[in-house]
Amino acid sequence: MNSSRAERSEWDFAMNDITQDAAKRQPQRRSIGKLLIWAVNLPLLAALALLLPLDYRREMEDAVVAKHAALEEEAMTIYEGLSALGQKGQRESIQKYIDSVCARMQESRSPGHHIVLHWNHQVLQADAHHPASPEMIRAMQEASVSSDHRAVVGGESLVVGTFAGDGVEVWVSEYTTNIRRSIRREILLHLAWLAALAAVAAAIVNLVLWRIVTRPVKRLSNAVLRIANGHYEVNSNGFRCREMNDLSSAVEQMSKILADDERNRQMQMDRARRIQEHLLPNGVEVPGLRIAHLYQPADEVAGDYFDFIRLPDDMWLICIADVAGHGISAAMGAAMLKALMLHAVEQHREPSKVLQYINNRLPALLCDGFITMFLARWNPQGQQLDYASAGHEPGLLLSPRGDLRQLPSTGLPLGIDPTSNWESEAISLMPGERLFLTTDGVAETSDPSGELLGRDRLADLILRRSMQTPCEIVAAISTDVLRHRAGGKVNDDVTALLLEVKGEWASSDVVIRENNACAK
Repeated sequence: MNSSRAERSEWDFAMNDITQDAAKRQPQRRSIGKLLIWAVNLPLLAALALLLPLDYRREMEDAVVAKHAALEEEAMTIYEGLSALGQKGQRESIQKYIDSVCARMQESRSPGHHIVLHWNHQVLQADAHHPASPEMIRAMQEASVSSDHRAVVGGESLVVGTFAGDGVEVWVSEYTTNIRRSIRREILLHLAWLAALAAVAAAIVNLVLWRIVTRPVKRLSNAVLRIANGHYEVNSNGFRCREMNDLSSAVEQMSKILADDERNRQMQMDRARRIQEHLLPNGVEVPGLRIAHLYQPADEVAGDYFDFIRLPDDMWLICIADVAGHGISAAMGAAMLKALMLHAVEQHREPSKVLQYINNRLPALLCDGFITMFLARWNPQGQQLDYASAGHEPGLLLSPRGDLRQLPSTGLPLGIDPTSNWESEAISLMPGERLFLTTDGVAETSDPSGELLGRDRLADLILRRSMQTPCEIVAAISTDVLRHRAGGKVNDDVTALLLEVKGEWASSDVVIRENNACAK
């Protein structure tokens, strides 16, 4: 037998499959960290996208309003200058004065600056630059009486500041585009600082979320995955917030409960394995035959079953069977099959009759599935083998000369049709002839890519090693199965029997046991 602890890793395989299958069934979802970050960042980005343009427009409008106030102060200053200058009452000096003022303003910080003066029923305007025109005078007059102090001339908007007193009106204007252009750099710099501050705030919030939510959740997720893979000793405490520590404590408590359950389960499975081992033949010697066998459950217990039963007339029943599936349910089926076999041989001797007896009573014991069985009656005196096969893997009969012959099935598997019948075949064996019997778990061993080992490779292995002992051949089969599996998943129980007829062709008596070691 070979139910080593390496095979115990199947529990890890199963848990990994459950986790992967659950992940495949679940739609792909974002992590809680990403959701929280988006929940914080998206509103922040939306607020910035909305507020920055609004703030930009407000700042621009404030700049125009401030410029209007400055223009009104300038108009008052010009009026005061004109009052002093007007005592001499010279038009040329007044024109020269407003030209010089407008020129200075345009050359410095106020391009597009313009002055219009209504004085002594005359209209004067600065001639220092191109805006001087009748259209400009009309626009400035309109702006001086409008609520927002603005007007449009030549497709451009201007803002006008006014001052009037003692029959003199002063209008000073500036294009709003010039105002906005002059203030834009300052406003953009201001908005850039606001955006930078928002980015720093977002980075701080994201860092906090990562430290108190994303990273702890990832640690807890990894802890749960380790538990799912059978590693129950986890320690995920030490979080910064009470809720995460509470959740971590709950995960650890769950881990301890699962560890206790797993220990209890393992204890029960060990007991079940020992019971099943007790059902198999231990140290039984069949007259006239040398026997080697291989028995590797896919789980702690198996659905494969083989036996050697002595009959009252000194003949022997040799059987190998495979209950559909593997694990606990299949092992229970194998135990029931053992009981039926022992009861059947009390009334029948022929393999076909034994199969029919079992088949008639199987539906009352096996709720679903079926059983394949190769059953043979061995006569040591006449070296004759009578066999019947209920849908089992073909037996391989190897002669000392190297001829390989198949022993095919003689009827349906057990548990399918209560009215089934089986034919028995009689074979006379010669000394040195070998009969090789397996369950389908041998030929159907698959590598990681899904390729099966196959019956042809088994037959080739037996032929190539025909000069070796039964023990060496069975050990080679075990090695071949493990090599082909290449560390992949164990899908089914593996059982093989090799029977050699004693005689001058035969080798020494050998039996391969659980650890695949040979014993006489």
